Amino acid sequence: MRVEASRSMRWVKPVAVVAALAAVPAVAQDVGVSSTGQEQQRRGAFLLELQPPALDGSLYGVRAEVAPSRDSRLAFGLMGRAGGWNRSLGAKARFSGVGAGDVKLNFGVGMDSRYTLAFLADGTVRPFVGMSVGLEEFVARPTAGVPDRKDYTTTAFLEPTLGVMWRPGAGRVGLSARAGPGFTFTDVRELQVGSSTLGLRTVYPTASLGLLVVL
Repeated sequence: MRVEASRSMRWVKPVAVVAALAAVPAVAQDVGVSSTGQEQQRRGAFLLELQPPALDGSLYGVRAEVAPSRDSRLAFGLMGRAGGWNRSLGAKARFSGVGAGDVKLNFGVGMDSRYTLAFLADGTVRPFVGMSVGLEEFVARPTAGVPDRKDYTTTAFLEPTLGVMWRPGAGRVGLSARAGPGFTFTDVRELQVGSSTLGLRTVYPTASLGLLVVL
């Protein structure tokens, strides 16, 4: 009996060694997957949003935001926009009395933040709330009479928004839509255009659609 027991014990050690060696690749793979996932979670993301003409009177705009990861709820960064001479719906949304002159948004710059409320349809649809604050400069000119005369005003703005991102398959490219009220804070609320006066609205609507790229 002792001989048989000793013979069986001879096989235990080699079998244990082989089993341990066979388990090493699987453990290494699990560790690699875990570390890769953790690395992806730690890796930051850069969100670039390009906007065509919007209701704020701009002809084009850009938002550049950074986030802790591609699927982070919080992102923050900078925004900018500019426009051209027009008497469009955008100008009428920002000014009262538009009709006797043209209005141009020289520039708008500010800080931007965004918080994602939920990840729906496996991350394809992402509703969010946002906030933008900054400065704008407008210039107005008459369409007739003294076309060289221009009047300028600079204003501070605050724009809370409710929007939604659409990223098919939670990928890197999608669309972003937002809308909300805007608030103007300035001491100069009128622009003189010939014999007419354009009044800068204290509260105005905002709405925009943008192409979203996540890097």
